[in-house]
Amino acid sequence: MKTFCTITVLLLITNLLFSQNHLVPYLKSGKYGYMSSETKKIVIPVQFDHAELFYGNLAYVEKGGEFGFIDKEGNEIVEIGTYTTTYDEPPHFNEGLLAVAKNQKFGVINEKGEVVVPFKYDYIGKFSEGKAAVGMLKDPTDYNYRVENYKTLNIGILSKSKTFTTRGNRDNNQGQRWGELGDLWYGFINTLGQEVVPVQYGKVGDYSEGLALVVKNIVHGKGGYIDHSGIMTIPAQFIEAYDFKYGFTHARRTNMYNDNYIASSYEHVYVMDSPNGIIDKRGKLILATVPIQNFLGQNKNGFILKSWDGKVCFSDYEGKIKIPFGEHLDGVVCENAPLAFKTSDGTYHFHHSESYDKITPSINVDDLKEGKEGLLIYSEINNPYYGVLNNNLQVIVKPKYDYISPFKNGFAKVLRSENEKRITTKHFFIDATGYEYVTLDAH
Repeated sequence: MKTFCTITVLLLITNLLFSQNHLVPYLKSGKYGYMSSETKKIVIPVQFDHAELFYGNLAYVEKGGEFGFIDKEGNEIVEIGTYTTTYDEPPHFNEGLLAVAKNQKFGVINEKGEVVVPFKYDYIGKFSEGKAAVGMLKDPTDYNYRVENYKTLNIGILSKSKTFTTRGNRDNNQGQRWGELGDLWYGFINTLGQEVVPVQYGKVGDYSEGLALVVKNIVHGKGGYIDHSGIMTIPAQFIEAYDFKYGFTHARRTNMYNDNYIASSYEHVYVMDSPNGIIDKRGKLILATVPIQNFLGQNKNGFILKSWDGKVCFSDYEGKIKIPFGEHLDGVVCENAPLAFKTSDGTYHFHHSESYDKITPSINVDDLKEGKEGLLIYSEINNPYYGVLNNNLQVIVKPKYDYISPFKNGFAKVLRSENEKRITTKHFFIDATGYEYVTLDAH
């Protein structure tokens, strides 16, 4: 009965998806236009050096190394070359707003291309729950040279008094900025550009489920969570923490290295103290008795967790182990798809995400990645290329790609080779049926 329901839901979602017409980037002779997913006809002529899927009514495009945004008629709503960006990947509007840079300062534009927050900040992140992180230089008289190179993903500041490489990359999906040298103070603005949380923190995350991770002092500083009014609702105590999802997150109070070790990344903050585990929005720790080393993923039912001896389990949000520690050494979790666990011999075991019953696939999976939207990206033993599995572990796209991105609204970005030679010099898109939006003589 569960299998029948799963297939029925998948068919309904697929029918709904493909009853909608999407404009999809189409690659021909090294240039992109946009094709109708319904008629398979070109709607916006091939002309761009780079093109992304539409988010709402706008899509990111590039010409001559500069970017802008077009509408579904091909009109430049944000004129190409007007602004610069410092994201690792092409950005998109969140909540109708986008942070962009001009003359080495950040501001915010809306989907009409209008400036709604003036260009006065040294950093602005993505909007989430009506707020965006903003950053100001701690010492603007010293750090007076910005170096921004979007193409090489390097962003940094040169100081008159010191040699400086880069401040590190940002994750485009998170929109967070972690400065290794602590060169910025951070706060939050609302959609009107008002500073609703003062610029005072050494590190911040994005708002998620009403809370944002903040660190006052990045040198041996502990992270806590503030609410939308800026009040610290979960006291600063964590050396590593993540955004909340489904009311829970994974956090660490123990330094896995030593008291002198300091590390920075877009999603971690390190110091020292006691146990690790899953916390709720009160900061209450569950699974405190389980020796958790790492957090491998999360869905609506729970977490895949890795212990210090390298074994993997699945826990629900009540702290109950649903799939116990055993021979599993790694795991992949994707919403609305089976849980996947890799064993010491390199094979994968699959479990239903609701009943946790074991599922046997019809193929021998060698590598597995999250494909989102109930899909899994996989390769087979003795085949280096990737394909796509649905949530019943059926092959819906045969493995023939060097790379497949996670799916977004039914489409994924791919790279493809034949006879060990790349058939296109650029990425192109496929849908969940494997239809390719490309002319294969493109080089």
